[in-house]
Amino acid sequence: MGERDVGKVGATASGADGRSPSAAPSRPVDPRHTGRHVVLLKDGGSRAAAERLRNATGLRMSMSSDFDGRVRGAHTATGEGVMFERLGVALLHGDPDQVRALAKGAGARKLIVEPERIVRVSGPWDDPLADSEAATWGLQATRVASSRFSGQGVRVAILDTGIDLQHPDFAGRAIVSQSFVAGGTVADVFGHGTQCAGVACGPLNPGRPPRYGVAPDAEIYVGKVVGDDGSGTDGDVLAGIDWAVGNGCAVICMALGTTARQGEPHSQVYEQVAARSLAAGSVLVAAAGNQSQRPDTIVPVDHPADCPSILSVGAVDPHLGIAVFSNGGRNPDGGEVDIAAPGVAILSCWPGPALYQAASGTSMAAPHVAGILALLAEADPAARGQALRALLLRAASGLPLPAGDVGAGLAQAPQ
Repeated sequence: MGERDVGKVGATASGADGRSPSAAPSRPVDPRHTGRHVVLLKDGGSRAAAERLRNATGLRMSMSSDFDGRVRGAHTATGEGVMFERLGVALLHGDPDQVRALAKGAGARKLIVEPERIVRVSGPWDDPLADSEAATWGLQATRVASSRFSGQGVRVAILDTGIDLQHPDFAGRAIVSQSFVAGGTVADVFGHGTQCAGVACGPLNPGRPPRYGVAPDAEIYVGKVVGDDGSGTDGDVLAGIDWAVGNGCAVICMALGTTARQGEPHSQVYEQVAARSLAAGSVLVAAAGNQSQRPDTIVPVDHPADCPSILSVGAVDPHLGIAVFSNGGRNPDGGEVDIAAPGVAILSCWPGPALYQAASGTSMAAPHVAGILALLAEADPAARGQALRALLLRAASGLPLPAGDVGAGLAQAPQ
């Protein structure tokens, strides 16, 4: 996989798990889709609602609260549906006729049905290092290096490709982890999740200087929602969000996405999920995407970062200019960038034996913002959900750049 293909949609859906042809969903017309569907229930995700879906589709329905740490990828079981109660969203594996029947049924007005998308991690690209001896340039630019806060007592979820639990920089840290990828463990083969966890929550004194982590005392929750090839699905991501919200994570970082076309509306399912997560006290942060080639081509913000209630993060370079690859606000109704953070030549940890690597991408910018949200949450214990999001945007430092590219400006840590 070429580095500049990362962040784009894969050609095939993940989860080729030996299904028989009769059990597999129809081949999706759009290569961004899996053939399954996500359904938002406007009146919530109760067991009674799951029973109504079962009656309407004939699919066996499970509840996400019935899963435990021994059941990985249970929501991808063939021929079934699963209800994520906290989100009020169901993932359905039915054939197109079953879904059409549901969309045209008596209760259709209470539902929003969308195709399940394939998502990929957003970045990274290799770059040379340009840091001081004490801290990365990103921690200096965001004032993290001088902050008196460390994220203590704040739960941060990293929904990505997993983590290297054996990395020496995480030794002694109590990390709660869960894989939502069918047949997989939380071990990070791809490397991206370890890197993002390091930027957001890496240690104050890493094994090899400089310091690269924003919130060294935050409580880390790692949900593996993207497979070892860097590809995942909406269903896996939604399962991770449901888990993170249920665990009381104040911040949920998703450095992943799929291309949004010019003029394409954002996902109503994800927008409602993000709004419900905010109401539950969890801020969703997502990478804006890396498909632009500035100044000639500026690509719209990726899904799901293009949802109004999800914090969309663009990337800036060491000169505080917009990164050449960073996507911009080209679609209306939520498709703008909300805030910017360092995303070029960012050092972080990496799975062994390499242990450290520098990279670029909005996927490096997003965990900067996630970590800063943890610092703000520690500084103001009453600020959660929408209040925490507003606090971040108010504290941003303005940049002489278009708001569509950097939103409120450069994210800043509390002092």
